[in-house]
Amino acid sequence: MGEDMARGLEARGLTRTRATALWTMARHDPLTQREVADLLGVTPRNVTKLVDALERDGFVTRTAHAGDRRAVLVLLTAKGKAAAELMDTEADAFARDLFGDLPPADLATLVRVLTSVTDRIGRAEPPS
Repeated sequence: MGEDMARGLEARGLTRTRATALWTMARHDPLTQREVADLLGVTPRNVTKLVDALERDGFVTRTAHAGDRRAVLVLLTAKGKAAAELMDTEADAFARDLFGDLPPADLATLVRVLTSVTDRIGRAEPPS
């Protein structure tokens, strides 16, 4: 499944990392590069390289921040918005394929269990 996803993204000029960044930015557009780094949990240096690649390929553009001369806003282009919308559509279709025929009570149980597991992972201490 992961390989299929990677091939589909590659056909659109995206890697998993770039797609994740693009999808995140689409939900919060516009963002400063620092805000992108914070949302992705990476360093500003890594975001600079990531945004450079997305800008080079026409998915985003940079512009000066009106309220902060030091900040740069990252904005989705029409190509970036279309790519994010397509990812949303595909994710919705995949979810329907996986869970669409589950009875509502079973789906509610699944959501509750997955939420609990996700919360535990978020609280877990990394191994030392």
